Amino acid sequence: MFEKRSDLVRFLAVVDAGRIAAAADRLAITQPALTRVIARLERQFGGRLFERLPHGVRMTALGNTVALLARRILREVEAAEEALEAARSGRTGSFRITASPTWGETILPEVLARFHRDCPGIEIRLETASRAEGLRLLSDGQTDLHCGGADAGEFLDASLRRERFLDVTAGIVAWRGHPLLSRTVTDEDLARCPWAWFSQEPPLADLHDRLYAATNIRAKIVLQTGSAGLSVMKQTPYLALLPLSCLDRLPGRFLRPLPVELGLCRYRSGYVVRRSAEELPPFRRLVQVVRETALGRSV
Repeated sequence: MFEKRSDLVRFLAVVDAGRIAAAADRLAITQPALTRVIARLERQFGGRLFERLPHGVRMTALGNTVALLARRILREVEAAEEALEAARSGRTGSFRITASPTWGETILPEVLARFHRDCPGIEIRLETASRAEGLRLLSDGQTDLHCGGADAGEFLDASLRRERFLDVTAGIVAWRGHPLLSRTVTDEDLARCPWAWFSQEPPLADLHDRLYAATNIRAKIVLQTGSAGLSVMKQTPYLALLPLSCLDRLPGRFLRPLPVELGLCRYRSGYVVRRSAEELPPFRRLVQVVRETALGRSV
């Protein structure tokens, strides 16, 4: 059913564009030709892939399933082609990684430096992503590894494998020059300060609800970010809820934990991998280095 790669590429172009005409323009083919591709796929899969609407198309349940599988297949084909090209040219291919902000700034730099020494020809494509987004990209076959975030034991696609090896304690942190670090901190102090929320890290809703119950003051999130570096916390009045183990790894150690019990929470973390990538020895070395570095066992 998935014999023709070009048909899958064209089908996904319609999925992404939401309109056959727009997808045809992007693909530089005629609309009737693209319509015939969709009709051929619908015959192959035995049902409608799209509902035709006045101003576009909408995927059916079958279409959603085919889109998910098509993205995964195309990524596997791409990975296979990269491996073959590596064998022909002497290169070693590429891996795609997503990570939470704290892992991206405190663990991954050392990981990549060590890994590059071992496998200098490999290209690493690193992006910041929430755990939910990282798992979605893995399931879609668009990435190979996601690092960090709270692993709550959520259901994973059979193509993925998790490793929960790190015990993490999160707490309230501030820039090292923050005035609250020089005196006794009250709940009212915490409620009146502006907050930054790194959306890949522990959520703030429960903590802010507890502050509101204690003070009748609603704490405000004035900075919400998912990809900006932790350096946005430098020389600001913001508070944030972040893994405390990351603080000593930050260049310049510019964040400090507030001396308060409120907000302390514990969770398990680690990484999730795409099983097919583990067949490659360089990838197995990569995840080994990730684990060793996260556990502080660099050698």
